[in-house]
Amino acid sequence: MSFKYSLPVILSAFLLKICLGSDLYSDKVLKYDSQTFKQKIGGDKPHFVNFFAPWCGYCKRLKPVWDELAEKYNVDSNNQELVIAKVDCTVETPICADEGVSGYPSLLYYDAGQSKGTKYQGKRDLVGLEDFISNNLGQKKTDEPESAKPVRSGKGALELTDENFQNTVNWGMHFVKFYAPWCGHCQKMAHAWEELAENLQHDKSVTISKVDCTENKKTCTDFEVKGYPSLLWIVNGKKVEKYQGARNLDGFKQFINEMKVAHKDALDEEEGRIPEPKAEPNLVVELSDDNFENAVTHGISFVKFFVPWCGHCKRLEPVWNDLAIKFSSDPKVKIAKVDCTQQEKLCAEHKITGYPSLFIFRDGKFITEYHGERKLENLHSFVLEYLQHSEL
Repeated sequence: MSFKYSLPVILSAFLLKICLGSDLYSDKVLKYDSQTFKQKIGGDKPHFVNFFAPWCGYCKRLKPVWDELAEKYNVDSNNQELVIAKVDCTVETPICADEGVSGYPSLLYYDAGQSKGTKYQGKRDLVGLEDFISNNLGQKKTDEPESAKPVRSGKGALELTDENFQNTVNWGMHFVKFYAPWCGHCQKMAHAWEELAENLQHDKSVTISKVDCTENKKTCTDFEVKGYPSLLWIVNGKKVEKYQGARNLDGFKQFINEMKVAHKDALDEEEGRIPEPKAEPNLVVELSDDNFENAVTHGISFVKFFVPWCGHCKRLEPVWNDLAIKFSSDPKVKIAKVDCTQQEKLCAEHKITGYPSLFIFRDGKFITEYHGERKLENLHSFVLEYLQHSEL
């Protein structure tokens, strides 16, 4: 079977893909493509690699922390103990597919001599990432000022300072007590707060912390703390709500549960995850290298070539499903899809360079690519036009 496409269409799609791929992190973070990735991973140096997408909000929030790691570790290539790297999954799709990347950012650690990465599952703040690195390198950090590392008293609340506050709360959900040691209400509440932290020590979705405002005036001023204790709910570095309820364990727990529901987007330890496709009746035909040719041999086949990370593809998905429902009673029409992260050979054969690409076939032959509005009525009319031609 042969397929012909116009050069302007191919070039415009190719240029679109180039435009979509843009850098996010500093030049200190080593940027890998398919060639350099294969050359470096599994070599004589361990790697910590950030698989990201430029449009991903969570990736953008990680920028200052990831850049700081690069400033620390990517300094002397001759004596480098760890390489901090990045892979843009909107450009290097095959690498990300091979590494099983299903969400952004995905942070994978590769030991020296190992080509299989270990996924980082902790909080994406400097403290969590540094601890993870130290554990993997088998060493203790000796060059980090003590004030820059949050301290936890036993199983209690994390003690934050002006030096480490922003990096700690920059990611995820945090319940923070701002207090003064001389404050009577703070003293009465202290046991309940430590008990809360101990109760939630294994809950990765929220961190219980405290800030002594007599020692850390800048942070308390920045967060407009005017009385003690002030209990603030902070999400991704920003104050969301002030707690006004009873200052006891049950009250704190109830508030946390309510906030988790209200801010569920920040809950998932794989924020930025590519959403799983919504359940749909088996009306959209899934095509692969194995079944493509047979599937499009007879009748009209309208095929969507897509990748899961593509925003336009996600928006089209429910419309595409509705289109399949509309034609479900017509055996002469197939509404189908091809996942180009899974079917690279098939998509290369059809010269797919932009997503989604919507191709219509009649009796096994490529007819044209659809460039109209991606609305249900427009897509339906487009298919009907070619269906009527085939019946003449």
